[in-house]
Amino acid sequence: MVGVALGAGCNSIAGLDQLTISATGGSGGSGGQGTGGGAGSDTDGGDSGLPPPECATNQECTSKLSPGGTVVPAACLKPQGKCVQLTSDDCVIGAGDYLNDDSIIIGSLFATAPTGPNNATNSTATTNQQRQQGATLAIEEINMRGGIPAPATGGNSRPIVMVSCDAFANMLRAGGHLINDLHVPAIVGPNTSQDTIDLTTRLSAQGGTALVSPSAVASAIVDLADNDLTWLMVPTDVQRSPLMLDQIGVLEQQIKTARSVSNVKLSIIYRNDALGVGTRVSLDPLIINGRSLADPVNLQSYVKIDPYVPTAADQSTIVSGQVAFKPDIVVLAGTAEAVDKVLVPLEAQWPSSAPKPYYIMIDSNKVTTLLDATKNNMDLRLRIRGTGVTPGAASTPILNSFNVDYQARYNILPSNASIGASYDAAYAIAYALAATKDLPLSGANVATGLRRLAGGATAVRTGTQDMLNAFSHLGAGESISARGTFGALAWDPKGAILGGSIEMWCIGLTGAAPPAAVYQTSGLTYDIETTMKLGAYTQCAPTQ
Repeated sequence: MVGVALGAGCNSIAGLDQLTISATGGSGGSGGQGTGGGAGSDTDGGDSGLPPPECATNQECTSKLSPGGTVVPAACLKPQGKCVQLTSDDCVIGAGDYLNDDSIIIGSLFATAPTGPNNATNSTATTNQQRQQGATLAIEEINMRGGIPAPATGGNSRPIVMVSCDAFANMLRAGGHLINDLHVPAIVGPNTSQDTIDLTTRLSAQGGTALVSPSAVASAIVDLADNDLTWLMVPTDVQRSPLMLDQIGVLEQQIKTARSVSNVKLSIIYRNDALGVGTRVSLDPLIINGRSLADPVNLQSYVKIDPYVPTAADQSTIVSGQVAFKPDIVVLAGTAEAVDKVLVPLEAQWPSSAPKPYYIMIDSNKVTTLLDATKNNMDLRLRIRGTGVTPGAASTPILNSFNVDYQARYNILPSNASIGASYDAAYAIAYALAATKDLPLSGANVATGLRRLAGGATAVRTGTQDMLNAFSHLGAGESISARGTFGALAWDPKGAILGGSIEMWCIGLTGAAPPAAVYQTSGLTYDIETTMKLGAYTQCAPTQ
């Protein structure tokens, strides 16, 4: 596709006109560059060596692939005139009118299924379903206002179709459908750092698709050879580490005073993937007991480091080792399984004669099971704190508006900040498409567009209020200064978010009867850009 409007019956779905069809009918990538498809395109075979076209419209392909009466969404690949199924075993149409021949397809990729192969349980399904819904809400809002403006050369505006894929059963298969089959220019997701690394290195960097992850945090991601195609929406583990290091030091002094000890014991228990490893590595600068973390005295007597395999049926070996070690502070870096398989059994098996540990966690641990474990356990609640993202003052009203719109659409409040980040990611992609509307649809041009969301004179926010204003300025060749539910949509040269605030969260209680455990801010924040701490840690709701 070359950025011109397609004639009647032609399909401008992103990526679908970026494939080449061999004489035998096989498909392959064209390096992310479109080939056009307007009036005068060679679609009848001719001397091109291509087979005669089998379709002219998306409706024709959908009808052709739905012989049994069950609708199979499909699109007509242009200019070759080849039908391509949009859905797969992992993927459905999440939003948008796929029968519109001017549509642009993007993808979303989250582990949303509650169970997978061999009855494996997905402990993060509920959160990922909400991330998917956040992205869907954005696409619905954009389409209700006409979609991406038409190219300057004329034609129709272009609604967005989002093909939503579940990554839990087979992430690479689901991602491969988006990247290799549909050649989408951009994907909202994946949700985990490890999946983001795997998809980048094995498919998307080579396939020319931009990834915008709302929840991946591993600093290793920004150092990938990704052709500027992998972008993060929230700060990395390294950007978060100063606040975690600070709070370990605070707890160290508090424990030494309260327990009259000269040295404290620290355990680091981490998920053995990019998420957990990144958090563990970010703690390398830690000074504890007056020595570096790697000091032999610490490693022999006062520091215990345990990686765990997240898919293991239980973590009994790690738990028993921790009970024997009796740490004063536990850094726990994982997702829901770290709570279910480490924290809960560790608390249950802890000897009554020893003081129980304090826990420092990350926002991936902010799951329902942790609230359930602390609801009727005031002592445990007082011993848990963690780092997480929090909106800056300028983003707070944007987050509030999103929460209202999300609740109106889905009848529930978002469970954490990454839901808003998914919404922002979808808007960022739409803004990037508007900024490059006269260029071929490709991941590289989405990346070019993302670079134009910062540094401009016009301030805009994600959401419907400023959408058309953003499109107008971007379409005129200007940059804007876009802000989302967390912070500014501005990235460093490697795709890491530049600013924003990190908080220490804690667990409090609602005032309802019976009271429910809830995540709350402690009042202590850290500004990434200025490297300044603000406020002070105040324990959440200390009584039942």
